[in-house]
Amino acid sequence: MSAYDPNFLDHYILPLPSFAPYLEVDIVRDDDRSSHYIADYVHYSLVMNGADERRSAAYVALNIDQSKFKTTSRSDRWRIDTRINKECQLDNAYYQNNDWDRGHLARRATAAWGDNPIEAQRASNETFYYTNACLQHVNLNRDEWLGLEDWVYDLNLDKDGKITSFSGPFYADYERSVHPSGHPLALVPAGFFKIVCFINTSDELEVRAFVMFQDEKALADKSGRKKYNNQTYQTTVAFIEELTGLQFEPEIYHANPMLHCTTATNISGPKIVDGEQVLIPELIEVAKPADIQNTTAKRQTVKDDVVDIYISAAMVNPKGRDKDNEWIALINLGAVDVDLTDWTLSDNQDKPVTIGKVVLAPGESVVVKQLGSIQLNNKGDVIKLFDNQENRIDWVNYTEKMVISGAPVLFLSPRDTLDLEV
Repeated sequence: MSAYDPNFLDHYILPLPSFAPYLEVDIVRDDDRSSHYIADYVHYSLVMNGADERRSAAYVALNIDQSKFKTTSRSDRWRIDTRINKECQLDNAYYQNNDWDRGHLARRATAAWGDNPIEAQRASNETFYYTNACLQHVNLNRDEWLGLEDWVYDLNLDKDGKITSFSGPFYADYERSVHPSGHPLALVPAGFFKIVCFINTSDELEVRAFVMFQDEKALADKSGRKKYNNQTYQTTVAFIEELTGLQFEPEIYHANPMLHCTTATNISGPKIVDGEQVLIPELIEVAKPADIQNTTAKRQTVKDDVVDIYISAAMVNPKGRDKDNEWIALINLGAVDVDLTDWTLSDNQDKPVTIGKVVLAPGESVVVKQLGSIQLNNKGDVIKLFDNQENRIDWVNYTEKMVISGAPVLFLSPRDTLDLEV
């Protein structure tokens, strides 16, 4: 049973990523191991970032064969990998008595495949090394990150059930850390990335790339966008490279449907797509599998940062629970009038409701009261705003803990859902 195989996908070679110079100096090396730094396990390989404040995998590369999935038991016997200096690994002391899970980078259930149950069980057990774990908040590990992992596990866009994925953390300059007594401090990742590669039914390579942020403060100024904790974003491979310092095979870029730059000189900013101005690099929120952009379906044009109309608040749970009293408020924070005629609102069920004839002057707001087919879910939901050309203008989400009976949920103030109780 081999480790990561770059030839796993038919007709395509996907080598392990290389490193930008600033990351190269922190990569753990050992002349006794293959290529001096690659640690091999069953179906996956990784390299470690040995920087004192990180001590986590720089990436984990995993091969998945859905046709050979087997039911296995969960060992939960986490181990230090003795091939790697234990000082370069975060042991159980960093995951005790706090809100940080040992987040698998190579997921146990997804790695648990083989020609027979014994092989699959061995692969499952091999995921319980601290080198494959990362400080991942319990809310993220057991919800949104799990949802993304489930999407990979159930992926049905490939021709043969074979998938290659790259996963790992990224960091930023901020103060969130874990410092167990008697142990050196370790920074908590600002978030995590996942790149999923597969061969489609036309024998072509396809790629989907995602990031999730654990701390909205960590990269609050990156590209000028709002970022919310625990949110999945579909993005570009180049954006992930900027966050991580990793460098991926060029074919992976070309197979990803997301747009990264305005010209060949890699300039960020507005770009005209299908006659509409959108912000590049693309970073699109994903709340369910249907939101994921692909290479064949009509792409969703996102203009959140181009048009200054925002969803400011929503009455999700009115007193008396009368659904007819639910409402959604919009505000114009731009400098010009905006005609909202025939714009639509929808929830995560994608059931649109037309706003009607409304023109908002700068600073004005409107409350949309007749929501029709929209049923705002008290346990959490997504609200989307589209213009009359079906361009997405704004997107907000809320959790069950944000819903208070008789009080609106506000969307224009910073939120930190990671600090809420589990």
